[in-house]
Amino acid sequence: MEDKVEKATVKQRLGQLLSKRSVKLLFLLFTAIVISTASTTVYYALLSSSSVTTAEAVVHFTAGGDSTAAGYSAGTNETYAQLTSLKAYPNVTLTYEQAMNVTNTDTSSHQIRLRHVSISPSSGDSSVGNFTQIDFKLVDKSGTVQATLTYTTTGDTWNTPSPTSYVSIPASTQWAIRVETKAVAGAKKSIACSIEIAVDVQ
Repeated sequence: MEDKVEKATVKQRLGQLLSKRSVKLLFLLFTAIVISTASTTVYYALLSSSSVTTAEAVVHFTAGGDSTAAGYSAGTNETYAQLTSLKAYPNVTLTYEQAMNVTNTDTSSHQIRLRHVSISPSSGDSSVGNFTQIDFKLVDKSGTVQATLTYTTTGDTWNTPSPTSYVSIPASTQWAIRVETKAVAGAKKSIACSIEIAVDVQ
């Protein structure tokens, strides 16, 4: 009997306590804090700004001793060049010792390499088989070949080269690009191919 009275008294006191405004407000605040904590997203942003200034390309193309025969023409700032008069003779290698030059005008050395970009007509075209081999060689001032891109054919299929390794061209130095061409014996006349290569500069 005493336990029942004691329990009733506890319930009564708890009810009186919860009926007070301050306790109700405290309970509501606690609930709000719990909800806001559970739904809050924390984030931050990293910002970066860049500035780009135009400048001259310190490594660029220039004319060489055989540029006229090779049909050399350079674009604005000499960062692009064409060789439009290269020939390939049947069963003999034709060499343009200085089809064009790569010139480093900087006061520091730079790493450069030769890289295949594209060739046409594409493999499978019957005209491809008229060519035997086309080489682009990067030759230093002493006459040493520093890098070579070699294009050969197997039937009507081009065998295109991988990029060469990087080599260091010294400051204030001019190297030549030597072009060597060869067509098959009995090659048809006026068959043309177009090769695009890049000189990558670091």
